[in-house]
Amino acid sequence: MDKQVQDDLLGDVKGFLDEDTQKWYADRGIPYQRGYLFYGPPGTGKSSFSLSLAGEFELDIYTLQLSGISDSKLMKLFAELPPHCIVLLEDVDAAGMGRRDDAAADQESNSGSGVTLSGLLNVLDGVSSQEGRVLIMTTNHIEHLDEALIRPGRIDKKVHFNLADRKISAQLFHTVFKQTPDHNQSKKHLGDDTIERLAKDFASKVPDEVFSPAEVLSFLLEQKTSPFGAVAGVETWIAKANEAASQLKRDGSWVQEGR
Repeated sequence: MDKQVQDDLLGDVKGFLDEDTQKWYADRGIPYQRGYLFYGPPGTGKSSFSLSLAGEFELDIYTLQLSGISDSKLMKLFAELPPHCIVLLEDVDAAGMGRRDDAAADQESNSGSGVTLSGLLNVLDGVSSQEGRVLIMTTNHIEHLDEALIRPGRIDKKVHFNLADRKISAQLFHTVFKQTPDHNQSKKHLGDDTIERLAKDFASKVPDEVFSPAEVLSFLLEQKTSPFGAVAGVETWIAKANEAASQLKRDGSWVQEGR
């Protein structure tokens, strides 16, 4: 992700976890909680960055899929959380937490199964919501979420995870090929200048914000022992990926027409 955005987010979490911050909240009677929404296309690193945050700050992380559990089960799970932890709610847009009108709200309240929006809001705001909790929600479609769920006070920061641009593609190249052995010189690695040049060449061939970082990384891992092969083969990979995407769209159109 963008280095400035990453540093800002790390600084925000670090500041929240500071003991002086906890006292500041307590002195003012403000619930000592912090909420983040990570949004963006699939494969952009939302869940993996959440895990990285847990490792960076040595916090336990509790991952919860909202689909398939009831409001009462959700309340029980939240009540069992320890005081300091990260709670990760993945793909909240896929769990029926979408926008609603009055009729939908009435139907929701009469539903006997599944987590309701009102049930989730009650858990986030209620007595079972632990002090010191860091809440992270992820979504592929922020526009589908009800505004009540992501308003300030429940969500303090929204972070957009982008598709791969030139900078991200170059960073991924560096990650995969740093300390790559130089086959022309035993026990030596390719120089930083060589990797830097190849990374720029590679990134210049990858179109901006078309592929997810996960897709770019998957290709690079196929070439993990050959940075030169990655640069030479990236245009062929892009052409095949575009053709596969076009075929998928054609197949989807055929299905829709059949209906």
